[in-house]
Amino acid sequence: MTHAIRGALAPLVISRRAGRASLAALLALLAWTSQAQIAHAQISVVGSSVEEHTASTGERYDGSVLVRNSDSKPHSVRVYQSDYSFFADGTSHFDDPGSTPRSNARWIKPSVSTLVVPPASDVAVTYVVTVPAADTLRGTYWSALMIEGEVIPPAAAGARQIGLGSVIRYAVQIATHLQATGTRKVRLSNQRFVTDSAGNHSFDVDVANVGERAYRPSLWVELYDDAGAQRAKVQQQRGLLYPGTSLVQHFALGNLPAGSYKAVVFADTGDDEVVAAQYKIVF
Repeated sequence: MTHAIRGALAPLVISRRAGRASLAALLALLAWTSQAQIAHAQISVVGSSVEEHTASTGERYDGSVLVRNSDSKPHSVRVYQSDYSFFADGTSHFDDPGSTPRSNARWIKPSVSTLVVPPASDVAVTYVVTVPAADTLRGTYWSALMIEGEVIPPAAAGARQIGLGSVIRYAVQIATHLQATGTRKVRLSNQRFVTDSAGNHSFDVDVANVGERAYRPSLWVELYDDAGAQRAKVQQQRGLLYPGTSLVQHFALGNLPAGSYKAVVFADTGDDEVVAAQYKIVF
């Protein structure tokens, strides 16, 4: 059951949070299913799924992505580029490279478009980034380098059998932060207080980066009863949130007695100013 909430947004200043957590790896598995046993690809990407660099306009830098073949036979790999964005409604978009406003895909030149990784070996896919010499660039620009293993064909089968083919794709995000430029701004919206069938309560809120620079938000909620006693505090560090993207922050509050509560949600973007939103909850 979802409960009505009233709230108003108000900024305040507290000390910065120093902790940072890496963005969880993004893996997209595309397959066409069948009645045969699933064939597993042996290609993987080693290391972080986010490559971050701080650069100046007009600067050139390089990087690499390590691709591993854990199989006993060689495998072909396709390398290509895509724009990437994600939103609080649960959707992720892989658009044409260079088609989104803050894409850096056209700055990036991968060393290869295809390669063969030998058995039980690692191969580095290198890339060069050339940042345009434009004074209008501010904040963070990003895109994704897609590492796609070859199609794994179905095992030999008779005419009456159905096989399976699968493709595994890894998206490695390449983010360019332009020195100390760009604002870090956050917007909290679409708050929901939910009670499940077991009587456990949770508070969800959409968190959007409405600034120019990516950051890893530190988010927490403090819940107080009518007497002013703190009944819950839940905190979480999130992954890299790009300008124009958004996520859902879920706070599990446990089982609470019926009553009136005040929930204060905090969002620390890494700047001195921390945004807070206060809500009145009655259930």
